[in-house]
Amino acid sequence: MRGYEKFTVLECEEIEKVKRIGELHGNSKELKDACQEAYHLYRQGKISAECYGKIYSEAFDNYLGIIT
Repeated sequence: MRGYEKFTVLECEEIEKVKRIGELHGNSKELKDACQEAYHLYRQGKISAECYGKIYSEAFDNYLGIIT
């Protein structure tokens, strides 16, 4: 997991979860729900802004893959 050294275990789990959901379900309600969960974790201070940005980047990349 190169590039993940700076994230906590919880952050890595959230990043991987969004990535997996995107691969399995595409741009779906499941992906939206996972992003909302990440937002709540960020607002609670449980994940960093950098991790939150990476999660949304993964979700947006998936969205672009669907529409192109």
